[in-house]
Amino acid sequence: MTSEEYRGNGYELSDLNDVEDITLDKLSSQLEIFWRNIDNCNQYSKVKKQLQKHKKDIINARLSSEIIVTHSLIYQLSINESIKRFNDYWDFVNEKILTISSGTEQFLDSFITQGIEAKMKQNNQAINAGCPELTEVVTDIDPKALKEAIERAKTDGYLDSRVNVSELTNLMKNRGYNMINKNSKNVWKHII
Repeated sequence: MTSEEYRGNGYELSDLNDVEDITLDKLSSQLEIFWRNIDNCNQYSKVKKQLQKHKKDIINARLSSEIIVTHSLIYQLSINESIKRFNDYWDFVNEKILTISSGTEQFLDSFITQGIEAKMKQNNQAINAGCPELTEVVTDIDPKALKEAIERAKTDGYLDSRVNVSELTNLMKNRGYNMINKNSKNVWKHII
């Protein structure tokens, strides 16, 4: 089997109706046939030598090198094109999946929304009880309450333990909050 035959192997995800339809038996035999072909092995060796010249250009080279070579060989792409595709992949993973902020941002958005809803409910209750002086600004956030919620989320495994004050401050500022001192007490004040 050549790389062109492998590329057109007919694996279509649209043909899968159920998770149980996924079987790697066919793939395993196709891989075995592919790697028994001495031309494919020789091509792989040539592409791997080309890759050595570009190692400094590869994000996560230790994880990606073998896959980049195989990708280049199977899809008959230049080594530079395969490197670009995998670098794009790692950029995406690093930005959207592995960043500390992705889970923290979701947590913060949820925390802020829930806090605003709870304060609005309390304010409505205070007004209905005839005590409007007990109402609070619904967008203000108590830093201690936020810190305790983050610590609980870390302990429960919902957040990465690497979240630090600097990152949290930046994330809060991105949401329009600044830390101010209000009545001798720090508070995250919504400024936008």
